Amino acid sequence: MISRCSLNQRFLVFALWVLLAGTMGRAGAAPPSFLPDAANDVRFPVQEAKFVRLVILASDGSQPCVDELEVYGEDGKTNLALAGTGAKATASSCLAGYAIHKTEHLNDGLYGNAHSWIAAGEENPWAQIELPAPARVAKVVFSRDRDGRYLDRMPQAIAIRLSLDGQTWQTVAQAKTAALAVMPAALPEPLTWDGLLRYAFISEGNTWARVAAIARDSLSPLRLDRPAQPGGEPYWGNLVRMDAVARTLKQMEDLVVRLAAKGLDVSAERAQLAALRNRRVPPDDDAAAETLYLEARQAKRQLFLRDPDLAPLERILFVKRHPYEPSHNYSDYYDSAFRGGGGIAALTIPRRDGRLDPAAGKVEVLFDARDGIARDPALDFEARRIYFAYRPAGERQQAYWHLMAMDADGRNPRPLTDGPYHDYYPCPLPDGGVAFVSTRCQGRYLCWVPMACVLFRMDADGRDLRPLSYANISEWAPSLMADGRILWTRSEYLDKGANFGHTLWGIRPDGVHPELIYGNDTKNCCMNGREVPGTGEISCTLISHFGDFNGPIALVDLRKGRFNPDAPTVITPDVPYTYDNGWPQSSCFRDPIPVSRDHILVSHAPPKGPFGLYIIDRYGNREILYLDPAIGSMSPTPFRARVRPPALPSLNKTDSAPNGMGQFVVADVHRGLGDKVARGAVRYLRVCEEVRSPLETGRDGRLKEEYPNYTDFYAAPVTGGRGDVNGPFGWPSYVAKGVFGTAPVETDGSANFYAPAGKVLYFQLLDADFNEIQRMRSVLQLQPGETRGCIGCHENRTAAPPVRRFLAARHEPSRLKPPPWGAGPFAYENVVQPVWNANCVRCHDAGHPNGINLTGDLDEAWVPASYRAIITQGWVHYFNLVYGEAHFRAAPLTFGTVKSKLFRLLEAGHYDVKLTPEEMQAVKCWIDLNCPLWPDYVERTKRPTRTRT
Repeated sequence: MISRCSLNQRFLVFALWVLLAGTMGRAGAAPPSFLPDAANDVRFPVQEAKFVRLVILASDGSQPCVDELEVYGEDGKTNLALAGTGAKATASSCLAGYAIHKTEHLNDGLYGNAHSWIAAGEENPWAQIELPAPARVAKVVFSRDRDGRYLDRMPQAIAIRLSLDGQTWQTVAQAKTAALAVMPAALPEPLTWDGLLRYAFISEGNTWARVAAIARDSLSPLRLDRPAQPGGEPYWGNLVRMDAVARTLKQMEDLVVRLAAKGLDVSAERAQLAALRNRRVPPDDDAAAETLYLEARQAKRQLFLRDPDLAPLERILFVKRHPYEPSHNYSDYYDSAFRGGGGIAALTIPRRDGRLDPAAGKVEVLFDARDGIARDPALDFEARRIYFAYRPAGERQQAYWHLMAMDADGRNPRPLTDGPYHDYYPCPLPDGGVAFVSTRCQGRYLCWVPMACVLFRMDADGRDLRPLSYANISEWAPSLMADGRILWTRSEYLDKGANFGHTLWGIRPDGVHPELIYGNDTKNCCMNGREVPGTGEISCTLISHFGDFNGPIALVDLRKGRFNPDAPTVITPDVPYTYDNGWPQSSCFRDPIPVSRDHILVSHAPPKGPFGLYIIDRYGNREILYLDPAIGSMSPTPFRARVRPPALPSLNKTDSAPNGMGQFVVADVHRGLGDKVARGAVRYLRVCEEVRSPLETGRDGRLKEEYPNYTDFYAAPVTGGRGDVNGPFGWPSYVAKGVFGTAPVETDGSANFYAPAGKVLYFQLLDADFNEIQRMRSVLQLQPGETRGCIGCHENRTAAPPVRRFLAARHEPSRLKPPPWGAGPFAYENVVQPVWNANCVRCHDAGHPNGINLTGDLDEAWVPASYRAIITQGWVHYFNLVYGEAHFRAAPLTFGTVKSKLFRLLEAGHYDVKLTPEEMQAVKCWIDLNCPLWPDYVERTKRPTRTRT
């Protein structure tokens, strides 16, 4: 059978043909969409009852949970179940020991997990409402957590029973959701090709049956219908509501149309499709239903493999390896399982009878990794040379990933890089060089323990290594765009939470003009981005902050906007997108490579099986090409020559700016600020730095690779248990910040200035009193001699620049004016504490009655008393950098200094306190840097502990 539920429920759930009240057994019927955060209503013919019982016959996970049980009459408007109107809630049991889970929460009128009932664990638990008097009822509504925080414990098979006396019951409705699919235990043994296909088909059917269970996500087609083609008609919403047979036949019907349009004779398949549609299966005959599904699925596969656009799959380069299974997506070189074996391989698939025949495919091992691990194979444009990364066997501290190259036939393997660094993700460039990712930046990942890795490039022989990116935290997976730029994933935490900053960027191969392609202001974390030919889309895997780079495959429509959270269309909707809550290790996808406008080569792990090679398309079709039951098959790419994108000329002009500098030109800072900022209000542009956390050098001269007590290295003590400091606005900046200085903004809003190259920069717009008006929460960088132009600040990036010669362009670029305390990393104790010492501590000392101690006395956590008091008592406003905080675009004048009650107090007059302009500027700058404490990343336990006043 395809699947049966074995959870001791009253009835079996046939996951591919869902029954609702005995009326939904026919092909094409929609399964009930029981959503954890929705009001799930179950309707039935109106009748009189005093007792209304919800019986839970199956649930997702352990004991089921209900946050509210509602009963409605014929009008459907008045909830008859509320305790406030005299109704009484009872249940078969209730989980003990939790104040937030009580039976009386079933009808208290409050939603959310904190006001819910959980059964104690018996079979078929029930929750019941006793109405104050018999009433005519027509509908029951229930939810698991209408606040939307929890997905587990969701009722998925229920019955509604009514009674007038509490003794005699009548079942008036039953509903079974599709989410109860039980995955096959293991691959069939022995593994024949027919057995593998059957396993793949059944696994696919099972995972598609879960779509309703993961419909809480905004990207689910059950929430927002999506077209299959950019700008096309809605497609996915209808498809995911079909049962397995109906969906298979619909996809086959569409394939017939598409392949006929490509000139193929599909008359035989049309007849086959008609015959399958005419088959009738009794609603309760599971065996006949399974047979029909498998026959339809095989027919669709045979048709799919005839597509001429699959020609690139006749030879595939890939790697055999075990999954990394790291704790975080940026730590695969640090804490992976490091199970050796596999190597670089090529799969040849012959074409027979007009279609690809994967059953006759042959695999050739080109590089035997033996006890080491190979990864990330990439071909040059002529398909004559293979680049890849290799890690030899050995202890983690001594074994590094280094880049290698070999001839296309596997001969002449040779190392290209060495040293105490990790080098991987090779990407051949049109100019003959190779981009890659490396830990040669010698920085520490700010969120956790390991080193950071960023984008580099080198010559084809491994010489002339140099950074393309100066980012402070990690980057991954470069690929080439059609215009010759590099597309890659980078993470950034600039004044925002840590978990959702994995975005797609583009950069020229000389490191000039990096720019966001997609992802800021969204929770979508994108990995392995690749352009889809002819569409304006990018294919990618939607990943979590944690674990490996597994998830659903999405097509991002850039025409919808680079900040639009709805731009991705998930084309594997049966895979839950976990954001920052773990990651899928099976029934998931990774490593997408578009091979045509519609088709994407991927790695896919079916339930309980290793990763194999699959081809999927934008219409929800997927077909297995190869699977080795002993080891994963990943990172596939067509093994053929490809068109070389243009080799972009270098724009680095090292003689056009002072040594180590570049130039910024802004046409009009008011473009994009909106009408709440008066023209002329912006007087200065401050250039700030997000300071890198450098690696330490051990006694043996080697770079220190890991920092287990990593929170002690933060630039503010926000977490870690050592006297943490955070307040009503959350965490201040645990990243060290610096200021290089300010540039003047002309009366027309233009600015023209030099800025340091090779640094992580961002800008702040200031008024005449150095109050922050707007802030960048993303990063910039310059190569030496680079000139970078901006239209405005937060403007529409597709807008054209103004056709005029703005004032700032009429003079030489300005040199940044350092702040009064000097340029460089900002130290609260050196810059802000002296202001309190001079003006405040005579009253605000340790004896202050309200605890507003503004002295510099250090406590046992090495924190000045003033910093702790100001942050914890909410005297200053800042962006919350707490883990898991979703990024958002903040309007001007809604944060920082202008929203700090400290300055409202000072402006209103606070006794005789009057700060000098320089002192005011110092305090305002600290606030608008998001309140860091220390200017560096010295381990907190090694900082001075003497008292300061």
